Amino acid sequence: MDELQERLSKSIVLLLPSYLEGMIEHWTWMGFCVIHSYYPEVLEAEIKEYSIDLAIEWQHGPDDFQVRDLVRKCGKEKEVPILFTCNWNGRLPPNFSNLGYRDYLNVPWSVDSVMSKFHEVLPESKKPVLKDLWEKAEKRG
Repeated sequence: MDELQERLSKSIVLLLPSYLEGMIEHWTWMGFCVIHSYYPEVLEAEIKEYSIDLAIEWQHGPDDFQVRDLVRKCGKEKEVPILFTCNWNGRLPPNFSNLGYRDYLNVPWSVDSVMSKFHEVLPESKKPVLKDLWEKAEKRG
C-alpha cells in the first residue's frame, strides 16, 4: 500500500462541491481528507480516482445538484453516500426522497448532529475512524 492509500485508509475521504472552499480548513483540521476543486472536471477525475467515503451537497439554488450529478456521472452513486444541505432556502425540495441523497444536514450545522449523520451513512469499517477523528478534535478543542 503506498503512502497516500495508507493515509486515506486511516481517515475519511470527504468530497465537497467546488464552491464550498470556505469549509476545507475546518474539515482538514478535524482530520478528514478533503477532495475539492474549483473545477467540476477536476472533481470528476478525483471522484473516478479515489474511494470517497462521504460527500456533502451544499445546494445554492433549486436545481443545483453538482456533487450528486458528478457522482452519478462517474457511476458511483451506490458507493458514495451524499448528505444534502438545503442552504439556499432552508427547506428540503418537495421531491427530496427521489433525489438520491442518504440524508440531510440542517443549517446552521451542529457538530453533534453532523457527526451523528456521518456515523449513520458511513460504512462499518469507517465508523471507528470517525470516532477517532472526533475524539482527537475534541481534545484539540
